[in-house]
Amino acid sequence: MKLRIFGKPALAVSLLGLAALALAVVTRAIGWPYGLIVLPVALLYLVLFGLAGWALSRLAMLERWTDWNEPQRLLILSPHEDDCVISSGGIGPRNHALGGATRIVYLAPDEAPGLPDRRAEEAHAAWREAGLAASDLVHLDLLPRLRERDPQKLRVTGERLRAIIDDFRPTVLVMPMFEGGHIHHDMVAGLIGSIVTPADGFEIYEAPEYSPYASLRFTPHRVIGLCTRWLGLVSYYGPPDGIDARPVLKIRLTAAELDLKRRMLGAFVSQNAPSLMETRSYPDRLVRWTPGARRHPFELSGSFLAFALAARRVLPAAIVDRLLPVEHGTIGREPTLTDWEAEIGGR
Repeated sequence: MKLRIFGKPALAVSLLGLAALALAVVTRAIGWPYGLIVLPVALLYLVLFGLAGWALSRLAMLERWTDWNEPQRLLILSPHEDDCVISSGGIGPRNHALGGATRIVYLAPDEAPGLPDRRAEEAHAAWREAGLAASDLVHLDLLPRLRERDPQKLRVTGERLRAIIDDFRPTVLVMPMFEGGHIHHDMVAGLIGSIVTPADGFEIYEAPEYSPYASLRFTPHRVIGLCTRWLGLVSYYGPPDGIDARPVLKIRLTAAELDLKRRMLGAFVSQNAPSLMETRSYPDRLVRWTPGARRHPFELSGSFLAFALAARRVLPAAIVDRLLPVEHGTIGREPTLTDWEAEIGGR
């Protein structure tokens, strides 16, 4: 049975260091010439420890704690029902408790028969835990179906989102990050980038959730997770990273608030609530949105994703997926990444 480490990167890095040290001791104890058999393995774990140590140092540069102590008019745009709790299950209840206005708008009901109503009920149950009323949640069907391109529908959705913003008049807007994880997430972020103007004056944050992007510079939790897979009996699960140099802002939450977020995630029975509670009960993580349209979340060429896809073409897929775990592109557009110009009809 594996030891599963959640959100404690220093512990994971320490275990890699202990493994490298143990193998070095074994190599020295065996001596010449049999020690040469163990030496390559010892060197591998030394390299893994070095990479993980580097990633740990990057966390200090990329992550910053921040407070949410003033009531706001908070608008949370959520493609799917569990996304808003993953991104804002701390600040949503906190904002409500401070006397601010919180509105959650869902944009893509589940396509499976019977699930839209069930997931809507789960969302209401989750936010009741936080004291929000049913009127604070708005369920709409605005995004194209998962594997369809519909530029006309997206343009209409943009107009609807503009009307929602003008009606609610938010001071803060939280949306999914344009990160290549799920096409619906990227659609929301792309649309907001196309309809807001400097005159709006409200703050916009992107919430990372999952992405096929990996980088020694910008995804330290992902790097540590990949390194610990070589420990065999240990797996590290970190919170989501960003995809560039923008700081990831971690909201300071009390133990009671984190427990509340955990209970809210527990409402999503249809979405594997136990897994959500185990892996997503971290303090909310937000990245300040910066203006400027992007066609792709990141460049596929030269990326970890491209390397994993190339490896699957020459090696058994099961082995590659175990050693290089990654989504095989943007969900809904696999094995490619989101192309915003294609989605919105730019080409």
